Amino acid sequence: MLRKYTLMKRLYSDFFKCAIVDDDQLSIDVLKKFISQIPEFRTVFTYTNPAQAINDISINDKIDFLFLDIQMDISGLDVAKVLRDKVRYLIFVTGHEEYAIDAFSVNCDKFLVKPVSYEKLLTAVEEIFAKERRQAGLV
Repeated sequence: MLRKYTLMKRLYSDFFKCAIVDDDQLSIDVLKKFISQIPEFRTVFTYTNPAQAINDISINDKIDFLFLDIQMDISGLDVAKVLRDKVRYLIFVTGHEEYAIDAFSVNCDKFLVKPVSYEKLLTAVEEIFAKERRQAGLV
């Protein structure tokens, strides 16, 4: 699996910076555990408060992956609109599949419905990288 990410890694930095925004701490913990199992990925921010996420991510370096719930005090869709330019890849992770169309209207890269397995998360990441390689003419 390392080979799949090596080329993409060289384009950015030593590892992919990930942020998770979800009002459920258990969901954050599960995603953080899954992310830690993907080589070259690091969770650098986690938030249960979407307003704090907007504030912090807005003033920091670009995030490679934002994993974002939708139904929170501030809608994840609104968070995505504010932060989209600070995030390379946006993956919604929510228990509400009825938001799928809205999620893609804010240019998300993937939409996952909870509960999410490690395999589903890994597949989503691999599909994002495969699409990027195709667009770059590398396959």
